[in-house]
Amino acid sequence: MQNSIYYIVLLGILSFAVGMVIVPIVRKIAVHFRLVDQPNYRKVHTKPIPLVGGITLAFVVFTNLFLSQNSIPIFHEYSTILAGAFLLLIVGVIDDKNDLNAKYKLLIQLILAFAVAHSGIRITSLYGFFGWYEMHLYLQYVITVLVITGVVNAFNLMDGVDGLVGSLTLLGFVLLLYASWLYNSYTLMVLSVLFIGALVSFLHFNFSQHQKIFMGDSGSLFLGFVLVTLGIKVLQNATLSASVYTTPTLLCVIAFFIIPVFDSLRVYIGRMKKGKSPFKADKSHLHHLLLIIGLSHKKIAITVVLMALSLFALGFLLITYFSKTMILLALIIAFSVVIRFLLLISSMFLWRERIQTMENQ
Repeated sequence: MQNSIYYIVLLGILSFAVGMVIVPIVRKIAVHFRLVDQPNYRKVHTKPIPLVGGITLAFVVFTNLFLSQNSIPIFHEYSTILAGAFLLLIVGVIDDKNDLNAKYKLLIQLILAFAVAHSGIRITSLYGFFGWYEMHLYLQYVITVLVITGVVNAFNLMDGVDGLVGSLTLLGFVLLLYASWLYNSYTLMVLSVLFIGALVSFLHFNFSQHQKIFMGDSGSLFLGFVLVTLGIKVLQNATLSASVYTTPTLLCVIAFFIIPVFDSLRVYIGRMKKGKSPFKADKSHLHHLLLIIGLSHKKIAITVVLMALSLFALGFLLITYFSKTMILLALIIAFSVVIRFLLLISSMFLWRERIQTMENQ
């Protein structure tokens, strides 16, 4: 067991080291081929930034997987997930370069989500939420496809400031690493630690002033797909094992995905109330509200991660006293209260800026 721990730590360090070496190389190639994010009125940066986060993360993880002594069992167990993630990575690169039509992206996501569900990785139960447990096979497919597609798009939409998606997904893989230890899944442990090392190296450059890179759609789609599908698989394994950790694992997964998913739903609904397309970009996401009140990119990333951890803590505090349905409602209400507060504060900041502008004219 001790040798296994040393090997896992070594894999994490190796993943980080490969990332630190490969990013500057890929960054130069991206600049040459103009795979960069150009500034505009919606962007907070003022010069072109290479969109190579997804490419470098995938390169680091897959390279180390091929070199790992566990590569065959990992590729066998997670073949559909890794293949789907790789295809979404390619879709994201094309989108970063040429702005792929949103309808085509959505169609590809739906097809890949269906492939995952067809492979057996499905949400088979509602785990007692609203008194509902087992579901019909067709409903399993529908809910699994909707959840995977929704989460992938939610992570894509959250990628608006430096370090946000990287930090949140880092937390997600740390939780998966912990779950792999709870359920004695060595393959998941290896996969999680490779992503953790790669993400730490990515964040180093993402926060850099002189060698900055962005995640890009390739990265957010790739990471969102891997996280949500692995989350579903962990829940399946927890249910099959009938472990005492099943309910805490369920709450961890829900608390983690509440922020990106419900923030996206809030934004979609808000746009439709204004008579706009739900897919028309604006500055109403959580990270935009935090930008308005003056937080830096790094502080925004830290704030969102702390919000996720606070939801975990709230869920575990209530787990002894309330049903899963009541805990879910409590988490949603808590997140909604925070959003309402941020909307109020951001409105005050915007009014203050308008008043100052009028006074200076």
